[in-house]
Amino acid sequence: MFLNRLILGLSTGAFYSLTALGIVVIYKITNVMNFAFGNMAMFMAYVAYTFLAFGIGPVAALFLVLPLAAIFGFVVERYTLRPVRHLSHSSMLIITLGILMILEGLSTQVWGTQYKAFPELISGRPFILRILSTPLVIRKQDLLVFGILGSVSILIGLLMKYTKVGIAIKAVSEDERTSQLMGINPGKVFSWSWMIGTMMGTTVAILGAPKTYISPTMMLFYQIQGFTAAVLGGFDSFVGAVVGGLVLGVVENLIGGYISNELKTTFSLILIVIILLIKPQGLFGSREIRRV
Repeated sequence: MFLNRLILGLSTGAFYSLTALGIVVIYKITNVMNFAFGNMAMFMAYVAYTFLAFGIGPVAALFLVLPLAAIFGFVVERYTLRPVRHLSHSSMLIITLGILMILEGLSTQVWGTQYKAFPELISGRPFILRILSTPLVIRKQDLLVFGILGSVSILIGLLMKYTKVGIAIKAVSEDERTSQLMGINPGKVFSWSWMIGTMMGTTVAILGAPKTYISPTMMLFYQIQGFTAAVLGGFDSFVGAVVGGLVLGVVENLIGGYISNELKTTFSLILIVIILLIKPQGLFGSREIRRV
């Protein structure tokens, strides 16, 4: 029973981790909290559903929609946020809220309010293992989510450590003006962050669509939990985003299974408050020192 709860928690946490990674990629590099993150992913999930309506399989629909998601992220950053970047930070936050509402209304007008079914990318009988006479059930879709989270985490680590793009990202995230003097184009780095973040959000939306169905509010819960995981792990840490999501998922499922399913979110938020009181920067976040 415990092991099954643990696996279920890790599966749920993998969704939170991917969501938190997408949010942190954008925030760490551009210092912008993208409140439209979930609705941008939701809109692209509707586009993937449209591909299904034309007879395209779910896996092919995912691969077709990811480049469109990257273009979508680029357009949003380049033509709505960058023009006001040096004018007001609060203006960029308001713009993301405006995009959130626009996409919700637009998706309702185009696709309606009824829930749309989306098949799992990998279906079939789950794997059943026996550990000390206890059956351990692992769904194929869960293995896919773990694989994607691991692959994305490794790729981000390699990108940041061994490529010129990663060096540019580190430089811009630490000091935009100095990096510009060194010949780095911050605008391109900002665009890349929004493209990567939007693709990651779209992946979460499509992987979660078989559970949540596609609707205008399908990503609301994942976005809230993604923000919570990012706060828990540290908003400036990719490792923290992954660990924070997994910890949050496990805590939620253990509390839901052994204490109360209705109180699992409350207990997990209490855990967040306790950790932040002890370590305000999160588990893996760096302490920021400012001149006042």
